[in-house]
Amino acid sequence: MRIPFSIAIPACCLAVLLTWWIGTRRLDFLTPPTEARLEEIRVGTLAALSSSIKKDDAIAVRVAPPAASPPPRESHVEIFTNDIGDLSPPKKLDTYSDRAPEGSKMLLAFADALVKQGAFQRALLAYERVLDLSESTPDQIQLAISSIQRIKPTLIFWNMDRAAALPVIIHIGTGEKFSKILPELLEPIIADLNTAASGLANFTYEISIGRSVQNAPAPTPIGVWITGGGGNSPSTDVLAFATEDPTGLRDDLLKTVFNLVRSHLIKNTSYSPAPEIIDQPLPALQSHISRLLWQEFATLLNPPPKAGN
Repeated sequence: MRIPFSIAIPACCLAVLLTWWIGTRRLDFLTPPTEARLEEIRVGTLAALSSSIKKDDAIAVRVAPPAASPPPRESHVEIFTNDIGDLSPPKKLDTYSDRAPEGSKMLLAFADALVKQGAFQRALLAYERVLDLSESTPDQIQLAISSIQRIKPTLIFWNMDRAAALPVIIHIGTGEKFSKILPELLEPIIADLNTAASGLANFTYEISIGRSVQNAPAPTPIGVWITGGGGNSPSTDVLAFATEDPTGLRDDLLKTVFNLVRSHLIKNTSYSPAPEIIDQPLPALQSHISRLLWQEFATLLNPPPKAGN
């Protein structure tokens, strides 16, 4: 007599499950063995191996200690977890100058820790110290610049009092060819410079138009220099370039202004020079020159009056 599959298959499965349950119902598969139990198993295993191996064929069996966990990767941010210091709004543009001797690596880590605490104004100051007061590698400079470009646009101007901003005048000397388009170009440039300087300088411009040589085949020359607000105020050097293409005039002007500011600071201060332009000049004006150096630049062009004057 044949047993139908509908009965045979469930019966076989039930027999297997019943056998497994009876054999394992008192066993614990979830709780890991204790260290003592593991040691007992190791000793028993070694004893069994030793008894089964002939003396002449003895094999030295050594149980290697468990590999030590690799030390956690040092996080420089954690160094400053309890050493952030004062988080109140900073009062001076040279804040964290005292940390510059610690090196750019530690300054970057300190700035990162300040970001984690939400102290973005102080973090920006720490990143700026990497640029203007530390000897930094190209990679460290680029890290600082990237962070400055990320944080600075989210913060209000350092100086919100326009009357307290130091006057800085961009002088343009050129021929008649560009006399009509220069004012249209310079208005947004001046706004961008005031933003880059975080309100510390009040930029304006003056254009001097000379006579153009009729039918001159050479490109139109443009001279640029920067002074303070007074009639006898100091001046930067004069940088000149020549162009025939009005579409590239804006970037040429911005690059020339950046180079004038940078060279004047190098000649007259002991701060680290601002990183040179790699790509576009406007981002460089906004991030390569720290706010402390913008203040220093405007101060150099507007010295206090001499005693007796």
